[in-house]
Amino acid sequence: MSATLLRRILFLSFFSATLSLPAAAPSHASSTLPPEAAAVARSFLFAFTRNDREAIKGMVPESLRLRYGPCPFGQMLVLKNPRVDNRVGAIEFTGTMTDPGLPNKGAIVMRYYEQDGETKWLVRQIYWYPRLPPNADVPERSPTEADRKQEPAAMAAAKAFLRAWGEGDYERMEALTFRWWEVERRPPKWVKMTGAELNIRPTTLNGTRVDFIAKLRVGGILPKRVQGNLWLVEEEGCWRVRPVTFAFWF
Repeated sequence: MSATLLRRILFLSFFSATLSLPAAAPSHASSTLPPEAAAVARSFLFAFTRNDREAIKGMVPESLRLRYGPCPFGQMLVLKNPRVDNRVGAIEFTGTMTDPGLPNKGAIVMRYYEQDGETKWLVRQIYWYPRLPPNADVPERSPTEADRKQEPAAMAAAKAFLRAWGEGDYERMEALTFRWWEVERRPPKWVKMTGAELNIRPTTLNGTRVDFIAKLRVGGILPKRVQGNLWLVEEEGCWRVRPVTFAFWF
């Protein structure tokens, strides 16, 4: 077993008890969701665990306003502890949220991206959690001098993204987003999703917040129940999932 696989399995063990959004364990409450919305939520989760990017792209909102939604931060966040390891960065945040169901802390995960000779830091995901899981697959520190020199650029990109969100500048946000759902990846061989429980949650943000428990089988033998959340929005009569605030990490 590789060290990376072992680390991810250990993270799953911790993450099954620690979630980016605190909530009671979801029950079999998917009936509170419209059947079409529940079907899209499950399809998105299955596609994510299979790295089926084509299916995921079909469930991401086309409208940038719906893709990102209203800014969840009541004030500009305090950003701290930036760290970079090669092409991945992480920046922790604390601050007031407009949705009382969101923790007041979390992390912005960054990716260093190269295209057409241009290199830049982009926002990949935003996670909220009571505390960062110890086995989270993000840099714990910047291991080299070259990595440490990248910290200001990563921090500047994160600040620009948050500023654009606060201003409702969705075009700018899109330019500062790493669109992970468009990056092809091989299906993982070590994990399989066998089902999901869904629970609709109150939110002051537009759209529908759904907390879930994904039922996984790791390495073909180890069952795991991993909690996470997603935001569903309606677009032209179809349900879609916001990709940047989707929290399901394995």
